[in-house]
Amino acid sequence: AAIIARCVNLHSDSILRSLRRPGETGYKIPRGGMFEYVSAANYFGEIVEWSGYAVASRFHVGCLAFALFTACNTGPRALHHHLWYLQKFEDYPRDRRALIPFVW
Repeated sequence: AAIIARCVNLHSDSILRSLRRPGETGYKIPRGGMFEYVSAANYFGEIVEWSGYAVASRFHVGCLAFALFTACNTGPRALHHHLWYLQKFEDYPRDRRALIPFVW
């Protein structure tokens, strides 16, 4: 799961980096990959990635803490980004969730 999540994270970062061409300053809706399901696909990938690492470490306290802190840091940011997208773009997909596909 951690390897797949790493791929989701990298792919999502690539989508975000390619939204603007050099010299552009406007905002665009990210599309493709996990962005079809959540507004913060990069955060989703990161949380699952570090959670998988915690599981692989047999829940070593440091690894578990890192996964938990990652979720606590990126979760509120994901919600804030999601609400901003909904406010900024009239055509933003209404069925897209903030961080957890089909849930939240």
